[in-house]
Amino acid sequence: MGNIQNTFGLNNFKTMKETSKAVEFKNIVNNEVIYLLPNKEITIVLNPKTVEANKELVEKSTGLNHNTSFLEFPKREHTGNGPICYGYAYKFQSNDELDVFLRKLNN
Repeated sequence: MGNIQNTFGLNNFKTMKETSKAVEFKNIVNNEVIYLLPNKEITIVLNPKTVEANKELVEKSTGLNHNTSFLEFPKREHTGNGPICYGYAYKFQSNDELDVFLRKLNN
């Protein structure tokens, strides 16, 4: 996970919180929050407000992801008894793919 965290650092993201469910990064320039999930594939989750404002981001997403760790994201009803935080997930095959995505996101 170290190389991935370095990639976030090179793209102006600072580690804010780490739990067993997710690592929270915050962009030091625009305050955008991204969550990195501890999956085999590199999986990040973006704020739905950010994604829904950009058609290209909506199209590239692998779908919605719900998680109690996404504290900086809005909540919605899902399958449980109450609302849960959610965001749009993106999967990457390599650290380089993630780097390209984060660079585009910063522009």
